[in-house]
Amino acid sequence: PLLLSEGDELDLQVTVAAPDEDGHRDIAIYTTPSESSGQESVQPTCHARGKLGSEVEPPVPFPASWPPAGAVQVPVEGLYDKLAEAGYEYGPLFQGLQAVWRDGERVYAEVVLPEEDAGSAQGFGIHPALLDAALHGSLLDAQAGSQVGLPFSWSGISTGPASGPRARVMITPAGDSAYRFDLADDSGAAIAAVDAVAFRTVDQAQLERTQRNGQDSLFTVDWVPVRAADIAGLVPAAVLGDLAGRGERYADLAALTGAVAAGAAAPDVVVAAVGAAPGAGEEADAVRAVAAETLGLVQEWLAAESLSGARLVLVTRGAISTSGEAPDVVAAPVWGLVRSAQSEHPGCFVLVDLDPEADPAGGDGGTGGNGWDGDLAGGGGVGRDWAALAAMAEAQVAVRGGQVLAPRLTRATASTAPTEGPWLLQAVTKGSLEGLALVPSDKDRPLGVGEVRIAVRAAGLNFRDVLITLGMYPGEAPLGSEAAGVVLETGAEVTDLAPGDRVMGLILESFGTAAVADRRMVAPMPAGWSFEQAAAVPVVYLTAYYGLLHLAGLSAGERVLVHSAAGGVGMAAVQIATRLGAEVYATASPSKWESVRALGVPAERIASSRDLEFADTFARATGGEGVDVVLDALAGEFVDASLGLLPRGGRFVEMGKADIRDPQVIADTHPGVRYRAFDLFE
Repeated sequence: PLLLSEGDELDLQVTVAAPDEDGHRDIAIYTTPSESSGQESVQPTCHARGKLGSEVEPPVPFPASWPPAGAVQVPVEGLYDKLAEAGYEYGPLFQGLQAVWRDGERVYAEVVLPEEDAGSAQGFGIHPALLDAALHGSLLDAQAGSQVGLPFSWSGISTGPASGPRARVMITPAGDSAYRFDLADDSGAAIAAVDAVAFRTVDQAQLERTQRNGQDSLFTVDWVPVRAADIAGLVPAAVLGDLAGRGERYADLAALTGAVAAGAAAPDVVVAAVGAAPGAGEEADAVRAVAAETLGLVQEWLAAESLSGARLVLVTRGAISTSGEAPDVVAAPVWGLVRSAQSEHPGCFVLVDLDPEADPAGGDGGTGGNGWDGDLAGGGGVGRDWAALAAMAEAQVAVRGGQVLAPRLTRATASTAPTEGPWLLQAVTKGSLEGLALVPSDKDRPLGVGEVRIAVRAAGLNFRDVLITLGMYPGEAPLGSEAAGVVLETGAEVTDLAPGDRVMGLILESFGTAAVADRRMVAPMPAGWSFEQAAAVPVVYLTAYYGLLHLAGLSAGERVLVHSAAGGVGMAAVQIATRLGAEVYATASPSKWESVRALGVPAERIASSRDLEFADTFARATGGEGVDVVLDALAGEFVDASLGLLPRGGRFVEMGKADIRDPQVIADTHPGVRYRAFDLFE
């Protein structure tokens, strides 16, 4: 809907297209903030679409007498007060319903403009307030507390001569929540008709969200202080291993279940620590070990029927970030794994993360008045009351500086985009999405002779950008690598583009208001494409094109194996290889095979990317000859299996970053195979 607040200024644009083969024309209605509003230039908002035509159905005849014979008059005094209570608040100009009659389901009405506005009717075919008042006869039964229905779609609209300041209206039901409206002048001559106006219910919150235009739609997670339950010593607890705290002690979960089987009382809370400090250079092994340990503990817990009424508290240290600190990479996966278990088994697990800066022997910085056990900071931590945390009805808590914190969803603060000049999104500090910020950009600098300045309208987000933000991408690289937009300015030697042209391409640092690109890296947008469509194309198609043609030299008649064929680059590669006349073999997750078949790959040439069966499947399909080219994005044993599909030699083109091999080693172990790892931006 189009919402206007007091003082709002909008520019209204109506577009009418050329006639189609039936003589109909597409029509659309857009608005943008006016230049005088001071708002930054934004994409127009489309409020309505429709079709125009010249065919007009004969008008429905109005009754010869007025008011219609047999119709019963309905009092309208106080009607607008009643409508306001029901959620329809009309100003004086729009309170035009003067008289109403009912005849069964049909309603007749008279609508009139206020005397002081009657002269303005001459400037319209139908004055907007008069047309709106014509709809009010359909609201006679509206009651306070009922749902508010607004006109959603209009069909079969026809108009006659221009109306004056008054009209007669005939309203006829036209289906569920829909009505036909016929308007005539005092002589019964048709002014306008609408075959059907469909109403859709809407609540005030929906309208407020639309009016905010997304300003308050972004939320974030904050860790806020909460008070632990005051149940010291009242809840039976068991502590596994060497973890300090109140409760009966057991070596491990097996020892506890054995004791319960032997007659010991089952505790209400069981506490276990997970995570370990790795040695230098051993982080990757430690991550795998801790994740495997946690998974085993969770599975063992779910299988322990004697403890089905208890909750398992898993304790980590520094696994999460509560105020911007870097989490422990070894312990962090524990939270991801257990959160999944919590969603599958509500009420079974509690996650507690201790302060990474505190003494591992038990000191966590004091209670700070948070209500968790007063011995928390001293005595080697023997006073920790884990049951108090488990009883808080919180699935996840953290202890920082002696305070117990819990996650809460809060509105994100407003954007801090620079108020002057261009800006862009940049990873100011890497390692977390929290390090992203809007910073001033130099994209208003003087252009080089072969450069183009572009107002960015849409930018493609790639996995590369995620890796850059998380600090996992090799070397330094800017966020944003592809975009579409409008040319603002060209360098002295750029003669085939001009300001106003719509372009797309490889545009670095494109997550901002403006970007500068080499002319050779952009191309005009195809007619009919949206900016969003154009921005999503360059990287995937150029990556596939560069890998298959320039590096692998794929030609017609050759066989090519495309891994992850249902991904962006994979789908582009399948299409390019097919167009070249190559025979395509593809892997993808089984749930995505239909998408790969839709690209023209026969079912017998599709296999799973989740296991190594593709190697045997494709070896059989090719009579043992294998393929000529492999476009790879996998790692580990999948690479080895894929190399086995090049028994006659061939080209192995590697797009991935996780398992890059030595080309010489590949050549020595797989005669005739040319291995090449690449990046589109090399």
